[in-house]
Parts: sequence; structure tokens; C-alpha cells
Amino acid sequence: MGFLPLCQLFREARAPDHPVALRLDPAAGPAPRTWAEFAAAAAWAADGSRRAGGRRWVLACPDAWDFAAGLFGLLQAGRTVVLPPNFQPETLRGLEREADGVLRETRAGAVAAPVPALEGSVEFWTSGSTGEPKGVPRSLAQLDAEVAMLERTFGHLMPDGPMVGTVPHHHIYGCLFRLLWPLAAGRPFLTEPVGDPAEFRRALARLRPAAVAASPAHLSRLPQLLDLDTLSGLPGVVFSSGGPLASADAAVWARRVPGGVAEVYGSTETGGIAWRRQEQDGPDWTPFADVALAFQAGALVVTSFRAGPEPLRMEDAAQAVPGGRFRLLGRLDRTIKLEEKRISLPELEQALEAHPWVARAAVVLLEGIRPTLGAVAVLKPGAPAERALLVGTLRAHLALRFEGMALPKRWRFPKELPYDGRGKLTPQALARLFQAEPGRPAPP
Repeated sequence: MGFLPLCQLFREARAPDHPVALRLDPAAGPAPRTWAEFAAAAAWAADGSRRAGGRRWVLACPDAWDFAAGLFGLLQAGRTVVLPPNFQPETLRGLEREADGVLRETRAGAVAAPVPALEGSVEFWTSGSTGEPKGVPRSLAQLDAEVAMLERTFGHLMPDGPMVGTVPHHHIYGCLFRLLWPLAAGRPFLTEPVGDPAEFRRALARLRPAAVAASPAHLSRLPQLLDLDTLSGLPGVVFSSGGPLASADAAVWARRVPGGVAEVYGSTETGGIAWRRQEQDGPDWTPFADVALAFQAGALVVTSFRAGPEPLRMEDAAQAVPGGRFRLLGRLDRTIKLEEKRISLPELEQALEAHPWVARAAVVLLEGIRPTLGAVAVLKPGAPAERALLVGTLRAHLALRFEGMALPKRWRFPKELPYDGRGKLTPQALARLFQAEPGRPAPP
């Protein structure tokens, strides 16, 4: 049986022995989990939710199998399903105070008769540009449209095999690519994330994955920690989302993966907006077929059913290019004013990364009595270790293009940038690198 809409999964159903998921046992290898098990776990969650009552339920399942079965069980019960941004105790306590129930695991239950077509909504919790958590409701119809668009756009790139992911399953990218799209398309998903290099190697050795859903941060780091040429069972295609993927990183994977790297640009609020494969498209993005775009004062404006009834203005600068595509020009909220001068943080970062000593760079505005810029640079092998030489040389390099007030005054040289579990690099995480340890003054 081929593609099924999510709302119809339990109406038409799969064969009882259809493999829904795989668990990777370190000793015995991949162990399949079947549709019969999945339907029974979802039925157990639905029955428990109906007995307890209430409308809004938090889905607090760190295990991807429990999470997927619990999600569809709560939807069978007609609940609004709240997906937490993380599973930390304080985060969950805050969400549970505003909810009617919480589901932490699933168990096998008796499978009921086929259920009606599912309805309902899922509430993703994410961080906005200010860092304040916010809930973003998405209807099941919108999620159905999303996975159908993914299958139409990328289905031809997917060979037989499971979907493997390095990203969390409870954020929208991981939820769509690791769980919902495989469930609709009838492809199994690997329950464990494989962000750790050893887990990634083991998964590729034991499986022949159809695809890997990863973040730019993982795709950048893994080739430095693993020899890709020695890996067996490379995926048919790699997906990347959560931020722009450096062209050099895209090229490393595209040389080894038949379907190359398909990047997806979007947000929790809009869903997928556009895609590209840099080996074919260069820097330009192609909108998904159901997306209409406009450009308003240099900002991208998105209209689609999946984004909601009203056009949404993105905080990304963009310009149209021939052929219906567009080019992203950086975050609008990353152009700051310092001493009455406008400074583009992405331009500073690109200039730093152009220096032969620098592998990755990020620049952040540090608030204080007098706001200053802080630069974070990950160095290449062979770069000098002397801090004064590093700072002086990199400031002189930037001074060739930027005025003195735009040059970072504070510097950090960590082994890697502080990406979070979603592969995001937030101003808050960068600013923490400049905080002094208790009892010690912060270095400049």
C-alpha cells in the first residue's frame, strides 16, 4: 500500500505486519515494530485520554515510537496535542499547568474497530526571534498537506529503506521528516536519533537508509569526525533544514550521496516554503508548488494554506531571481544599529569565514552599559594558538572592509559553535560564551 493521508491512516490501515519503525539493537541489529503494534499503542493512548477527559494534552514522550503512537492516539480521542520544545522538567511543568492531561508513554492495548477520519490540531512550541517560547497551532489538514507536498517533491529521490534522523522528533522539522512523512508514505522510521558520530556510523552500517534528516550543524561536523568514504550504506538523499547549509558542506555530502542534499527552508509558523539542491541550483531557492511569494520592503512574504489564512511576513531579506526562484539575503533582525551606524552581522561573519584561519564564525550584539560586538570563531587546524595574534590579525582583516566601530571588541575561540538540539544558533547561546565564570573576570 502506498501513500495514505494522515487523517486516513486508521481508516484504511496497513497490513498488520507492515514495518512502521525500526529499533537498532546494538547486539542484534534492527528490530522491526509493526503496524499492529503501532495501532494497539495508539488505541491504548486514545482510550486512556478518553477516560481521563479534557481537551489539551501534553505529549511528553522522549521516545520517538511512544511519541508517534501517542500523537495519533490523542488525535483519535479528539485532543489538541501540545508538543513541548524540550523534555526538561521545568518546561513540562509550565506546559502541564495550562493543559488537561499529559501522556508520557504508550503501551499495547486492544485494537478497536477502524476509527473515523482523524481531525484535530497539534500545537508546536518553539522560540521566536526574541527567544520567548510561543505556541504555534497546526491543523491535521495542514500537516497532511505538508507531507503530501514532501512526497510529491522528493518522493522520487527516496530508495527503499528507513528514514534516519539526527534531529529531535518533537520539533516540526523532525516530526515531519522523521515520523509523519514516513508514516504517510509507508516507509519505516528509525526510532533512535543518530546525531552522535558513533550512532550515525552504527546506523549506516546496520541499515540502508532511504534518507537522513539532519541539521546544517550536524552535516558540517560529521565529516570532520567520520571518514565518509569508509561508511557503508550511505543514504539515497540527505535533507537539511533549520538554517542555511554552507556550500562547502553541501558539496562534501553531494559527492557521496546519490540524491545529493535537499535543503528545505521554512519555519514552524509557515511549514516548508522552498527547497534547493546547491549542486544544481546554487544559492537560489524554488518555492513549493502550493506557496505564493511576495517581496515587501525587501522582506519575504509567504502565502499558503499550510501557513494559515493570512500572508506571513518573514524576518528574512530576499530578492526574486529569474525562473520564479528567489535568493535569501540574511536575517532582517540581524542588521543592527551601533553608534548610529547600521551593521550587518551576516556580512561580518562571512568576512571572518573568508580568512584562512577561520572555519566557522558568528557575531553577536552584547548588551550592557555600552553595547559591543562579540565575535566567536572556530579555528581551522594550523591556526596559531596565541590569542593576541589571533585577535589582532582578524581585526585587521575585518578593518579592510568595515569601519572601526563595526569591529568586534570581544572574542571567543571555542572548538565548535553552540548549536542547540535543533541545529539552531541563538543569540542567547552566543552571549553565554562571553559571561564570566563565578569569581573570575571575563576575558576581553
